[in-house]
Amino acid sequence: AKADWFDAEWMFGLKTYNKNGFDIIIGNPPYVQIQKLKHLQAGFEKQNFETYEKTGDLYCLFYEKGIQLLKEGGILCFITSNKWMRAGYGESMRKFFNEKTNPIQLVDFGGVQVFDSATVDTNILITQKSANKQQLKACIVNKIDYGKTTNLSNYFRQFAQKLDVSAGWVVLSEIEQNLKAKIEKIGTPLKDWDIKINYGIKTGFNDAFIISKEKRDELIEKCAKSAEIIRPLLRGRDIKKYSYEFAELYLIATHNGVKSKNIPRVDVEKDYPAIYEHLLQYKDQLIKREDQGDHWTNLRSCIYMEDFQKEKIVYPNMTLFLPFVFDNEKFYTNQKCFIITSTNINLKFLVGFLNSKISHLWIRANCPELQGGTRELSKIFFEKIPIPQIPENEQELFINLVDEIMKKKENTQNIENQIDKLVYALYELTEDEIKIIENTTKTIK
Repeated sequence: AKADWFDAEWMFGLKTYNKNGFDIIIGNPPYVQIQKLKHLQAGFEKQNFETYEKTGDLYCLFYEKGIQLLKEGGILCFITSNKWMRAGYGESMRKFFNEKTNPIQLVDFGGVQVFDSATVDTNILITQKSANKQQLKACIVNKIDYGKTTNLSNYFRQFAQKLDVSAGWVVLSEIEQNLKAKIEKIGTPLKDWDIKINYGIKTGFNDAFIISKEKRDELIEKCAKSAEIIRPLLRGRDIKKYSYEFAELYLIATHNGVKSKNIPRVDVEKDYPAIYEHLLQYKDQLIKREDQGDHWTNLRSCIYMEDFQKEKIVYPNMTLFLPFVFDNEKFYTNQKCFIITSTNINLKFLVGFLNSKISHLWIRANCPELQGGTRELSKIFFEKIPIPQIPENEQELFINLVDEIMKKKENTQNIENQIDKLVYALYELTEDEIKIIENTTKTIK
């Protein structure tokens, strides 16, 4: 029989149960993106949930409703996706726990799969309906130390540390917390650098705008002018550490112009007959797409379209291996990549740092973990990475080593180790701290 607890009318409607409140609530609420529940969004907004975010997840509302249903001093224990700990939409959730509850215990399973059929990483939070006593203990489950036969209670007692959530909901050991504090004290968040971070091109219909080398050659043979708006393309999967694997795919860059710079839109029908003929076969799909410009043949407006022609750093939006590559060959990218550009920052220094072990350690600790250890490098998370700003003459050591790696391409580990040592020196790390970084990154390759 269907339980009242999961009755949507009761959870988010007008029904009320047990006015005195529950002593304990335990559950595994549904994980559903609120964006997929458009027919319910208006109702959620009327309920005035503090944790409601249009880009959020339904389980956040279950947390808040669960706390409401408890009596004072009651305990709530949920197992949910762990994305609220780092995700942008989780900010209101984290604030709610800090200000409206007393978090007691947190187990972050990271990449350890609790449910065989699950497609997300999970955590267990035990919290109380009372003032926050700032006594939260937390641990992250390590794949090496933990197996399905492990006693979770014993594991928690052995590895749990007190967690100061004012510094973020990142579960680290005491020495790792000290290391994180040192890195963040010495470094300057990337968002405060003179750089721009933007995502790649969203076509709205890749089949029409992303073409093979054969199709490119065919279009240019029909009309040589076609070459003016056909650009080499990199996808997220093509990006490697310091390099890329060009799949010989190309973007038909029918940009929509930039009014603020008096750049007109590309008039495909008038100026590029071969490309117009190619796009015409997809007209029905292109007219219907959301991402489009003033004419159905145009890409959506992109004020930074010119930045793809500049020197830049390219990296995937979701990645297991955290690769960053310096590009000066004017590649465009699809929406599965981000690009970093700057007018006065030497990007080779930055790409050397971003490929370092310290960078990878910080990213894994602070960017959302997706299935299988993959990290989401969306701008809202990634731009917080703290990087020391050093004089240009000190950057030369990094730049020269990056040049060596890019030239050599293979068997570059010794050169990469030299960059790691330079980064360690920037943060004045001790031998013990370096050992932690080396050991940790060794287990996550």
